[in-house]
Amino acid sequence: MFIKFFKSSFFIQYLVIAITGLCLWFSAFLGPPGMPAPEGPVPLYVIVFNLLHGSPLAATILGFLLILAETYWLTRILSVHELVLKNSSLSALVFLVMMSFLPDQLTLNPINIALGFMILILHHLLISYNKPEHLDRIFAAGFFTAIASLFYLPFILWFVFVIISFLVFRAGNWRAWMAAFIGLITPFLYLSVWYYWYDEFIVNALSFSSFFSHIFVFPNPFHTDFYILCGFTVLLALWGIFLFGSGPEKTVEIRVKTNILLWTFVFTLLSFIFSRSMAVFHPALAMPALAMVITGTLIGLKKTRVAEMILMIYFLSVLLNNLFIHNLVYN
Repeated sequence: MFIKFFKSSFFIQYLVIAITGLCLWFSAFLGPPGMPAPEGPVPLYVIVFNLLHGSPLAATILGFLLILAETYWLTRILSVHELVLKNSSLSALVFLVMMSFLPDQLTLNPINIALGFMILILHHLLISYNKPEHLDRIFAAGFFTAIASLFYLPFILWFVFVIISFLVFRAGNWRAWMAAFIGLITPFLYLSVWYYWYDEFIVNALSFSSFFSHIFVFPNPFHTDFYILCGFTVLLALWGIFLFGSGPEKTVEIRVKTNILLWTFVFTLLSFIFSRSMAVFHPALAMPALAMVITGTLIGLKKTRVAEMILMIYFLSVLLNNLFIHNLVYN
C-alpha cells in the first residue's frame, strides 16, 4: 500500500516523509548525542565542531534539517535524470530511513556534511553528461571534492570517482582532467597560504600525509545494533542490486548515469579503511546509490506485499532501536 502511495510526489507525500523523520529522530531531540570529535586534519569541521559541540540540541536540529534537505534534493536529482520513476517520492523515504538507522548518526557530523557535497558533485557530473565541454561543472566537481575533504579527509579519495566518471561517460579529455584537478587543488592552495602565514605549514602538511599511513584503525567499538542493522541494510542492498537490472529497458544515457551512482558503492568501501573513529557514520556515503536501487526495484514489482513487509520490519527495527533499545542496552 505505501509503495503505491509514495509513487506520487506531492506535498502530502513529503509531509509524511518529514513526519517519519521526526519520529526516527525523536529520541535524539530529547537526549541529543554529542557531535563526533574531529578526526585528522579537517579545518572546516573543526570550526563547526567548536561552534556547536557545546550545544548538542542545536547540532541535532541542524543535522536533521541537513538530512531532510539532502533527502529532497537527492529525490529531485534521481527524478530529473530518470534514474527512478518520474515524480516518485519513494526514494526520499528509503534514503531518510537509511540515513537514520543508528542513534549515533542523529546529529551533525562530518559524513552528513560530506554527503551533501557528494550529492552536489553528482548533480554537476550528471548534468555534464550531455555537455562534454561543460568545464565549469567539472571544475566544480573537483572543487567540492576538496571542500568536502576539509570536513572529512577520506573523501579526498573521491576525486578518483570524478575521474572515473569521465571514463564511464567516455567524454574525458585533457581539458576536463585539468579542470577537475585545478578545482581540486584550489582550496588547498588557499589553505596552504593560510598555514604558511601563521607558520603552521610544515606541521599541517605532515599531519595530512600521515593520516593515510594507518588503515583499518577503529578506536571506537561497534555496538551489536550496528552489526545487526548494517547487516540488514546490506541484505537490502544486495536484494535491490540483484533485481535492479531486471526492470524496464533503460536508454543508454540512463544506464550510464546509473553506473555513475553504482560506482559510489566502490568508493564507500575504499574510503572506509581510512574512516577511523567515523566508521560508524561512514556507510551513509553509500545511501544515495542504495536509495536508487531499492526504489527502482520496488517500483518495478508487480506484487509488493512481501517487499512492503520487509521494509516495514526494517523501519520498525530502526525506529525501536532509536527510541528504546539502544538507550536501554548501552546507557
